[in-house]
Amino acid sequence: MMTSLVVAALLTQADVATEKSAAERAATAAESAAASAAKSAEAMQRIADRLAPPAPPAGAPAAPSASSWAGNAGLGLSLLGGNTQTITLTGSVALDRKWDLWTLGVRATGAYGLTNSDTSEGSTTISQTVARRAAATVRADRSFGGITAAFVLLGGEFDHVKNIESRAYGEAGASFSVFNEKVDDFEKLYLRLDVALRFGRETRFTYFPTPAAVNPYEIWILAPRVAGTFRWALNKNFRISEEFEVLPFMLPPTTGRFLINSSTKLNTRITENVSLTIGFLLNIDTSPPKASLRVYDFALTAGAEAAF
Repeated sequence: MMTSLVVAALLTQADVATEKSAAERAATAAESAAASAAKSAEAMQRIADRLAPPAPPAGAPAAPSASSWAGNAGLGLSLLGGNTQTITLTGSVALDRKWDLWTLGVRATGAYGLTNSDTSEGSTTISQTVARRAAATVRADRSFGGITAAFVLLGGEFDHVKNIESRAYGEAGASFSVFNEKVDDFEKLYLRLDVALRFGRETRFTYFPTPAAVNPYEIWILAPRVAGTFRWALNKNFRISEEFEVLPFMLPPTTGRFLINSSTKLNTRITENVSLTIGFLLNIDTSPPKASLRVYDFALTAGAEAAF
């Protein structure tokens, strides 16, 4: 009996020792795991700190948002005096917003002009409108690799002196960035080519000198469009830009009609955000609404632009 009690006591002490040993091993393993996790977290934090961009110095201006709007607005004025009095006012607005792969662009232009060709005493000559036109477009581009992009465009315009009552259109196509070179904080060289197909509707009406209908009043437009946009900067204060497009019409009754538009501009910056401009605009319509109209119009303008 005594022997059995001794054996039982020894077994109980062995079990307690075994349980203590297992608990100690588990606690040690948990401490080791926690230490390893802490070291891993510290290592990941060091890697993140090295990859993160450095914080801007205190008082430095905040970097512009990658998706913020940027653009410019321009105003031009032409005055002629003497035996001929002419005033022409032109304006333009351009807005762009960029995301990682998308770009949205808005453009608007307009012109209004009056002339009085006879200022002699007693003359009854009335003022004539020599310019009354406006145009606006909205364009969305989706980039593929930075060189090629697909785009859609919606636009509308009128030119009452040329008997264009309205012209509304949409187009879709592809663009190719041939050059896009930047030096420091300004664009050195840029060249983009567009190839697209345009579909739209044009209505015609004679406004000057006597209102009258034009036959045909309405035509439909289906025309491929080839265009180019070129900009070159001698330095950050002087830039030359050119926008050019050609559209051959494919639908009767204006099959074979060509629209050719060119806009050349010189910019000289006088402050950080304001520049003086000289522009030359050329518009060619090989089949205008009336045979008495000239196939070309051109304008030389001077003005100022403000960037924002």
